[in-house]
Amino acid sequence: MIWICIGCISFPLFILYDMNQIKSNRTYMKPLFLIGVVVLFSVTLKLSVTVFESDYPVGFLTVAVFYLLAGLHLFLLVYTLFFAIPFQEAYIEGSGQKICKDGVYALCRHPGVVFLAGFYLFWGLALGRPVMLIAGLCFTALNLIYVWLQDVYIFPALFEGYAEYREEAPFLIPSRDSVRKCVNDLKTRYGRK
Repeated sequence: MIWICIGCISFPLFILYDMNQIKSNRTYMKPLFLIGVVVLFSVTLKLSVTVFESDYPVGFLTVAVFYLLAGLHLFLLVYTLFFAIPFQEAYIEGSGQKICKDGVYALCRHPGVVFLAGFYLFWGLALGRPVMLIAGLCFTALNLIYVWLQDVYIFPALFEGYAEYREEAPFLIPSRDSVRKCVNDLKTRYGRK
């Protein structure tokens, strides 16, 4: 459980990083997001290695599907956080970036929450140990608090036009219209019409 507690430290670091963007944008605080990501990744890796030796009572095909779904969610999470938005603007320069309303951010305002939760769910099922599911539950709960703070306090102060975006895109659960817009945006972005 100590490793789960260490992983939980990531989320206050994310909040401090965001608060810095709207307050003073101090250079020494800009690495906090990256530090939080490294802590969360390291804890996940440690828990994965610790629990890897399991006698899982489920067949190989089921475990393979769980690994595949975990990998898909991890890919979507990394894409959402680091490639769907301009990396330089968001994580190096800090404040002053433009709001992203298209692609995966047309799905909902915080698609990373869905992908993080999906990753931990399927990763925990693939490993076959409850500790990873408990970690995923804790991290997802903290992530929900984090994105709620972003949605209510941080992003309205950081992004011009965030109030309009709140009316355009759902908070977490995609709607039929938001899925359609996301698919159309991605088709346009990647050259398929």
